[in-house]
Amino acid sequence: MPYFRYTALTPEGKRIRGTIQASSESQAADLIKRRNFLVLRIQPISSKKDIVLFGVHLNELVIFCRQLATMVTAGVRLKDALSILARQDVFSSRFRKIVNNLVLSLEMGMSFSEALRNEKVFDPVFINLVSAGEEGGVLDKSLEKAADFYESSKKLQDEVRAAMAYPTFVLLFAVGVIFLITFYILPRLISVFGDIPTGGIVRFLMNANRYLSNNWLSVLITVALVAIGIIIFSKTRYVNYVKEWFARLFPPLAKLRNMMAVERFCRILGTLTGSGVLLTMAIEMAAAASNSPRMMRVSKRISERVREGASLRQAMLESGVFPQLVYEMVGTGEETGKLEEVLMKVADFYEDQIRTGVKKLVSLVEPMLIAGVGGFIAFMALTMYSTIFQLQQTIGR
Repeated sequence: MPYFRYTALTPEGKRIRGTIQASSESQAADLIKRRNFLVLRIQPISSKKDIVLFGVHLNELVIFCRQLATMVTAGVRLKDALSILARQDVFSSRFRKIVNNLVLSLEMGMSFSEALRNEKVFDPVFINLVSAGEEGGVLDKSLEKAADFYESSKKLQDEVRAAMAYPTFVLLFAVGVIFLITFYILPRLISVFGDIPTGGIVRFLMNANRYLSNNWLSVLITVALVAIGIIIFSKTRYVNYVKEWFARLFPPLAKLRNMMAVERFCRILGTLTGSGVLLTMAIEMAAAASNSPRMMRVSKRISERVREGASLRQAMLESGVFPQLVYEMVGTGEETGKLEEVLMKVADFYEDQIRTGVKKLVSLVEPMLIAGVGGFIAFMALTMYSTIFQLQQTIGR
């Protein structure tokens, strides 16, 4: 079916734009009008070429899953529930537009999972949970599991960020002190004594100050472009390889990243298998969502071994990636028929370990940052004192 790009007014008078798939322009207009939208413009396009750089923000996904699960469990029709969520001010205008597109897709006859996949911004884990719920006739339970999973992920993420807030502040403060000394205090101190012979670090800092003063606009644009590039790169899957390489340089950080990958793998695998997703598919999805390149590399082999008839415990043991605790607990879950419960307990255990590990990491980073800032300031003070002493010797001659 062809695609159509439209511009319309909502009942609240807000102008929205979007893309819809329909058999004809008249059908597309009818679908839009059913939402009580006033169609301003509609035109056919060759295909849906929306470039998606960023997915749905975790904060919005958490609220969306919980509210949608609550309404569907209470008996509200899925389409009506989405229509209500599309008017919630708690969501951004971008996300409200996505929800509106979901409603239009449902009115076209798509299933909810197809509509989610068509938007290309939702997590594959969420899409497959919804798909499994639709196939099993337990969409409300699948949505509740998705809400529990994303709330747990957000809680852990918030705790890690809160723990790293103070070290981040110290680091930013250190950068600020360096710039203050380099580009404000040092040039004024040097100018008081006139043109003095400087060398080493002082000469380098003065040259840097002079360059930035003469080319501040180009430097500012370059820094902005680099920052934007880093932000975009951080949203891609390739950033995980960079993080893994840096983690190897600092063993405590590498250990923490491994625990986070195991926790996320077990929680997602437990959630997916408990919702009826095929085990081999769930393994690869859990590995992809773990953000661990090592797990991604071995996930296909684990799936193949399970498909060949091996137990999940044996396949995980052969991979050499998982700790002994994980595959032993998985074996217990397989023997007792409670794999989902066991995986969740393993995930909870590693979540506690992550909290403890973050506290230990912060306790190591904080004194290192403070010592680094103090050492740099002491070095700069010694350098400026040596320069002033050199000036006094020159004047004495």
